[in-house]
Amino acid sequence: MINALFYAALVRLLIATDKPFLCSSLYAFLILAMGFLSVQAGQATYRHLLLSTAIGFAVSSTIFVLLSKTDGTVWWTVVIIGAVVILFII
Repeated sequence: MINALFYAALVRLLIATDKPFLCSSLYAFLILAMGFLSVQAGQATYRHLLLSTAIGFAVSSTIFVLLSKTDGTVWWTVVIIGAVVILFII
């Protein structure tokens, strides 16, 4: 649920600023912050945390760059595919 709200806010931020790497950096920070909770609970290691943060940054950067380069119906397609990838795969 938090990821969905954060993704919607980042898409809105991207529309306002047109800076995709700012949005992907904020998303990577969310992964890092939530990952620290998993490490503290003993469910993950720091290596896993860094790997998931790097993958999340790369995937979200791709999605936000595509969003900044497209418009119209293609933009909505990228938003929907990006939501599925970010919410269910990462």
